[in-house]
Amino acid sequence: MKKTIFSLLLSVFSILGLRADEGMWPLTMVAKLQDPMQAKGLKLTAEDIYSINNASLKDAVVRLMSKQGRMFCTGEIISREGLFLTNHHCGYGAIQELSTPQDNILSNGFWAKSKQEERPANFNIGLLRKVEDVTDKVLNGIAVNMPESERSKAVTEASGKTKKELEESLGAEKSNYVVEVVAFWGGNRFLAMYYEVYRDIRLVGTPPENVGKFGGETDNWRWPRHTCDFSMFRIYSGEDNKPADMNKNNKPYEPKKFFPVSLKGTSTGDFAMIMGYPGRTTRYTYSEGVRYLGGKERPMRVQVRRDIMDVYEKYMKQDATIRLMYSDRLAGLGNYWNKFNGEAGELSKPEMFEKRKKVEREFEAWVKANNKQDVYGEVTSLYDEVYQKLNQYGLYPVYLQDGIANSQPMTFALQSSVLVRDAKDGKMGPEGTKMAERMAGMLDEMFKEFHAPIEKEVMASVLRHLYEDLDHAHLPASLTNLVTKYKRDYNKLAEYIWKTSMFTDKAKLAKFLKAPNVGKLFKDPIYAIVSGYNAKLNVDLKPVYDDINAKKARADRLFLAGLSEMNPDKAMAPDANGTMRMTYGTVLNYDPKDGVVYKEFTTAKGYLEKYKAGDFEFDAPPALLDLIRKKDYGQYADKDGELHTCFLTDNDITGGNSGSPVINGKGELIGTAFDGNWEAIASDFGFMPAVQRTISVDIRFTLFIMDKLGGAGHLLNEMTIVK
Repeated sequence: MKKTIFSLLLSVFSILGLRADEGMWPLTMVAKLQDPMQAKGLKLTAEDIYSINNASLKDAVVRLMSKQGRMFCTGEIISREGLFLTNHHCGYGAIQELSTPQDNILSNGFWAKSKQEERPANFNIGLLRKVEDVTDKVLNGIAVNMPESERSKAVTEASGKTKKELEESLGAEKSNYVVEVVAFWGGNRFLAMYYEVYRDIRLVGTPPENVGKFGGETDNWRWPRHTCDFSMFRIYSGEDNKPADMNKNNKPYEPKKFFPVSLKGTSTGDFAMIMGYPGRTTRYTYSEGVRYLGGKERPMRVQVRRDIMDVYEKYMKQDATIRLMYSDRLAGLGNYWNKFNGEAGELSKPEMFEKRKKVEREFEAWVKANNKQDVYGEVTSLYDEVYQKLNQYGLYPVYLQDGIANSQPMTFALQSSVLVRDAKDGKMGPEGTKMAERMAGMLDEMFKEFHAPIEKEVMASVLRHLYEDLDHAHLPASLTNLVTKYKRDYNKLAEYIWKTSMFTDKAKLAKFLKAPNVGKLFKDPIYAIVSGYNAKLNVDLKPVYDDINAKKARADRLFLAGLSEMNPDKAMAPDANGTMRMTYGTVLNYDPKDGVVYKEFTTAKGYLEKYKAGDFEFDAPPALLDLIRKKDYGQYADKDGELHTCFLTDNDITGGNSGSPVINGKGELIGTAFDGNWEAIASDFGFMPAVQRTISVDIRFTLFIMDKLGGAGHLLNEMTIVK
């Protein structure tokens, strides 16, 4: 057994002779990529990109994080005073939160004329300080073929213990750091990421929404693109340059490294590198998983989200105040609705299924030929069992995430389950009473973006999907009885619930929280539905999901280890998992279909071609249109005399990479990545080198908007501009 374990781990760690034709590479592997990168035009060394002991490019890349610690985007530092860029859609929530009907900076744009005018943003940023391999600590004493439930428990405990030890080793710095112990290659390897977290972030500037979001959902994931998708913030620190809570006496952070900004532009074939925080890819998905996702799971997500978005848009088009209120929610729903919609189409095509099946057949033949059945022989049967059960039970969690969680009253009710955590004999316990007091203090925030007509229609839509799309045997009686009573008239059902529930009205909920009562909570129709649904998932169906998760984790881990052992000379980039990655390539056009070739850049002329006055997606500021008509581009024009707006590279990208720096061979900033292309919409499940492209804002367009449209040319004085 010891020999088997050793060979299994060795197969995963022996990643030599890297071919960088695909992949989002961990920084610990950059040294092995130096030669092929330099062959493509990199003028830097691996040490310049990622160094343990010295300042390197990774120190200029920021990880955007919610106050609760959730990573959501990437950014790049561009001055000695902590100025950083990210996408407009990444800063969207913070910009919306700072907007009012009287001072609508989301719609009108905003540029601070001095540091005193910068506005506090409600998120943190993390700076990656160190990466440490902790595989030996986490997997010490854990056998490869241990029963998966036991192994999962042991790994969880070991990861938690390791994380705690690493945090304690930071001493006085502990409060300023987040340490994450992250699994790679299906749990065959573990790395610890040390993030120094800065908590005082301020908005410096943003273009108007009809510039930062020009093209809306119509252009999302499409090329040609003209969106100037950027926003600008500043990091503040205490006097010691360390993280500090927001305070007017804080000073701009002095970074270890920042990116110089290039005005030289790009040409076809130029080297391009992206560093950022891609969220999740699943490029080793089993063939039956591809079939399940393309034929069932993704189409369901698409329909639920589309119905909710239709409700939002109906009311947003009627009222500017409602548009401001729901703009961030619509953007969040819409981005992944579009992605899921494209994935549903691509994954349902036979090519992706057959490609995965071919690899699996080769794997099975290799296992048999090399007498590896004792280690890898169960992989196929495990996967088959997993997807047979997911086809039967997989949609229930999906509808919690995409349905119930997108209805605000239902979300409020779900959150209220903590109130009864220590209830006894039908009476609220001390913990529940304390939580009620805490919730009462959050009511203003909870109902800040809440429009009753929208929420009522959204609830009707969610209830309809739950009942019409899912097996009634696994739905709570609190839902099925009401649907039967109202004869599947979901609007009437929603109307009844709206009048009866406390979660639809701020005053009603406030009254309840002053004197919380378990009996009253249980009788509330929304609480009864969501708590009953949650119980079905976490009690009745828990053994099913535990079995699915255990078998899939085991199959993934063994399959990835086996593939690596089967192909010892082939590079295997681990799936993206929210950690910093590097991807490199070139500026490049592409052929999306027969007879069509897309250029690798767009120009400001596209604004004039797409412009529709007053349109929800294609309106544009008159001042910008005037500048374009006059070709008043100044130093930001390309050598061809045009203002280049966006460009294409063949870099790898996925969600989380939004806002990532696009860097030339000298380490200078040439753009900000913000999207992928439609033809490679399913690239999370497999790299598509012929058509996969990253869409980025040309940094010259960003500076043009700041300077010429926003009147914020003073900010360029902070930057190192390379002409």
